[in-house]
Parts: sequence; structure tokens; C-alpha cells
Amino acid sequence: MRNALKWVVGAVGAIILISILTCPNEADYYKWLSKEYNIICVNTGFGDECRERGAEIEWKSRAVKSAWVFMSVKEEYIQANTDYQIQAVGVFNHFFDYSKISVYD
Repeated sequence: MRNALKWVVGAVGAIILISILTCPNEADYYKWLSKEYNIICVNTGFGDECRERGAEIEWKSRAVKSAWVFMSVKEEYIQANTDYQIQAVGVFNHFFDYSKISVYD
């Protein structure tokens, strides 16, 4: 019984350690955002200037929660009649996307 408990504690500890070492950071998020949505943001000193496929897109808001084992990001962009609500959770060097894109008439 004690041997099994040691294995369980060791396995849980290893999973936590691996998730801490592979937790994505903001640079990883911006690479993912560029790859998935073609949105590239550059800090101009007065704020962020964002483009989607070369066209200017307006950045509205951002919320980032970062723990040792995961990263959660929620951002909102607006372009013409399209509202982008980018939401993702990053863990194990991967982002899981649950975003919404709404088009208005």
C-alpha cells in the first residue's frame, strides 16, 4: 500500500512539474494568435497597433490570468462589422481555443 502511494505521489508531482516547465508565456500566445487568426500586434509606445491580414483591427480589451501551471487569455478586437472575442487557455505548451467571432449587419 505504501509503495502504491509513493508511485501516485510521484506521478502527480511529475505532472505538476512538467506543467510548470511547459506553461506558455505571452510571447507564445502572440505566436499562436498570429498563426491561428493572422492578428499581429506591435507596441508603438502609445498603445498597441494591431493588424489582421494587413488590415487595421481595433483592440478593445484584454484579460490575462497566469498561474504556474496554465495561462488564460481573453481579448476583444473589432474590425468593421466583425467582433472578435479571442479566448484561450494555455497548458503544456499548447493553447486550447474557445473563441467567438460575431458578424453584425
